[in-house]
Amino acid sequence: MHSLRSTLVLLSGCAALVGSGCDSHVQLGAFSATVPNILWSATFETGDLSEWKRDGDGNAFAENAGAAPSVTTDQVHNGHYAGKSTMGPTTQPAGIASSNYFYRNQPSPTEAYYAAWFYIPSTITVRTWLSLMHFRGSTTGDGMNPVAFWDLNVWPVRDGSLPTGTLPIGSLTTHFFNYTTLVNADPLVYQAVPTDRWVHFEILLHKSATATGRMTIWQDDVMIIDLPNVITSYNDWVQWDAGGASNDIAPSSASIYMDDATISLERLGDEPIPDERPQP
Repeated sequence: MHSLRSTLVLLSGCAALVGSGCDSHVQLGAFSATVPNILWSATFETGDLSEWKRDGDGNAFAENAGAAPSVTTDQVHNGHYAGKSTMGPTTQPAGIASSNYFYRNQPSPTEAYYAAWFYIPSTITVRTWLSLMHFRGSTTGDGMNPVAFWDLNVWPVRDGSLPTGTLPIGSLTTHFFNYTTLVNADPLVYQAVPTDRWVHFEILLHKSATATGRMTIWQDDVMIIDLPNVITSYNDWVQWDAGGASNDIAPSSASIYMDDATISLERLGDEPIPDERPQP
């Protein structure tokens, strides 16, 4: 099993925002690793995985997949490089998931925002679900024996699966699966997940082992899920996985792309969470 410890370095101060009133919100298309309150980021512009693993607190892993997560020039959001996650071809029986994730471990702040850009080619057919972000916890609090906690999935709309007229049959939308209750969270809005273009997902995780935590998700700065007053973690230890996983996808070896991943103390988007005080 991969190493499961983390220390994140806080990049703080307002020097990079002179003249902006220290407002650390930025437009989604204007991502910069120098923005205050970004704890960690990965742009892949090093051409390797050093941003994920150089401090010993992250890396990448593949399970039931023929290739490891990698760096590519095939599709990029900014710059010259992006991450590539390839699911399959599987060596296990049908229905066993193929996973291909980049990951970060921590102790992290009690509250943080986890975000990345994703590109899903239209040549891929998602038959069941496609996981983009995944959170794992540790029952012992030391990173040993990690267990799944939350999963942001993309799934295909089927006849009768949504209210009439909500989204076209065959389009992709999201699920947010809670491994503790074994149910998908009801969305605030059914938003289509595009193919052949980059889409941004940002997740607020407020850690709590009691029903005082919060999980909130934005897709391209539109809030699609908000779960206040929920158990979100067993303890302070959390692992964030970003990339791809599926138990039924075509072709048998299918790749998606990810770029400009961040963990931050403030949102990169502009829409506030409910009851959030407007930024100065």
